[in-house]
Amino acid sequence: MARAARRKPNPLKAWWRSKSEIHFQAYTVMTAVSFAVLLYCFLLLFFMDGVATLTEDGNENLIPLVWIGLVGGSIALFIVAPEFFYFYRKKDQLSEIIQLDSRAEVMRLRKEAETAADLLGPSYQAMLKGRYEELGINVPKRYSSLSSKPSEQEDVTDSNSGEEE
Repeated sequence: MARAARRKPNPLKAWWRSKSEIHFQAYTVMTAVSFAVLLYCFLLLFFMDGVATLTEDGNENLIPLVWIGLVGGSIALFIVAPEFFYFYRKKDQLSEIIQLDSRAEVMRLRKEAETAADLLGPSYQAMLKGRYEELGINVPKRYSSLSSKPSEQEDVTDSNSGEEE
């Protein structure tokens, strides 16, 4: 029996899926902005006597905007924050794996590290590739086109040796 044809995703969804390397940065910015709006509106309404001040100044028309900011920031934070914390947990997990000195431990956690690096984007893939090269671990073919970033310890050593010359 024939299956129904799959619907193509709308252009916005297709664009978002194609930009997976910026998801972590986008969720970070959206979470920070949502939290800032929520916090500002909450403090303005409940602690800084903002409604009375706006009424005295003749800006009563701004009170609904403050409420919209409070409700909108809450809803946006409710939607975006779990995704942000998922990405943040993956970033933290990857950084812990990259800091390991044991080749065996890195090999054991290889699948988790590669999954996190793929999720976080090319810069994290390059850091993982650099760590693999330092420890003598075979680099996956999908990372071969990336330029490897050296670890932070080598960057500090290189900058100190440049100052001495």
